[in-house]
Amino acid sequence: MKFTGNKITSFLNSPSNAIIGVLLYGPDRGLVKERGQTLTKAYSHNKESVLGTSVLTSDDLSGDPGKLDDEISALSMFGDARIVRLLLDHERNGQTISKIIKKYDNNPKMAEAKLIVEAGELTQKSVIRKTFEASKNFLSIACYSLSTIDVEVLIKTRLKELSISIEKNALQYWAPLIDGDLALINSEIEKMALYMGYGKQGKKNITIENIKEIAAGGNDVTISDVIMNTMSGNLLETDNYFHRAIKSKLNSAVVLRGLQNHLVRLIQAKTQVNKGASLESAINSLRPPVFYMHKTNFMKHLRIWTLSALHKALTQSLVVEQNLKTAGAPQEAMVGRLLIALSSYSKRRN
Repeated sequence: MKFTGNKITSFLNSPSNAIIGVLLYGPDRGLVKERGQTLTKAYSHNKESVLGTSVLTSDDLSGDPGKLDDEISALSMFGDARIVRLLLDHERNGQTISKIIKKYDNNPKMAEAKLIVEAGELTQKSVIRKTFEASKNFLSIACYSLSTIDVEVLIKTRLKELSISIEKNALQYWAPLIDGDLALINSEIEKMALYMGYGKQGKKNITIENIKEIAAGGNDVTISDVIMNTMSGNLLETDNYFHRAIKSKLNSAVVLRGLQNHLVRLIQAKTQVNKGASLESAINSLRPPVFYMHKTNFMKHLRIWTLSALHKALTQSLVVEQNLKTAGAPQEAMVGRLLIALSSYSKRRN
């Protein structure tokens, strides 16, 4: 079976003991890993114990195909809940894994351990994914990048746990900068918390100035600097800010995701404009709201770009994203060429 939406949240908060195993897969490996750790703790009676957890990899199964079956059926030496974590980086053992899942799906009482499979992106043709989704006692959960609203909620929740608050405009400025990959989000929250001095006396309220000082890209350059100049047709600034972003250790794939988020929001607003809405009302209808420092540029982009051109730009960005996963060309070069192409189009339209 497979869960989506609120069912995923409910299950992760309180996993059903009737479920023998869970497949976690998707492009956001940070989210896959975190959900795997969450389930491991939830299934373990002794939350701090790792004695009852076995970790297998794809290569382990290549050398010993029956090892997964042995681990699931093995009794616990300590009477604690046993957990088997299978970390997949390929599907060469897909048929073997599928047979084992079907075996325990038909005979659930034979399983002595809970299985957690962590994988990357799996297509609908994946044997492993299809087996989990078709089963009665195993569960499939897709792990896709969090939305900006999800990121805002996550930031506030994590900071609250550390007794740190954040101003609303700072949150709206920060969330799009780290939108997408959970590993980056967690890293940035930890970095900000250290900067604010959690666990110590001192400043406890994050301002937009703090974000510019310490967040990804620092006060040198932000993802927004790259995107706003790209979509405004500022060719020289686009190239300059992008290379400064890379030097500031901003990942080009994160810049690409930021561009895609901006394009999606432009498409949403432009659709409203084409239906007769004013630019102002179309922008105000967006959720989360457009950051106030970006409103002027956002309005400019709506004037410059047609709806069909925005759709084409988004399609091109998705092609580049796919190529980043399969091609050998440097990420920076591929993303950089896309940014220059979009900026050139915008300049001609100005």
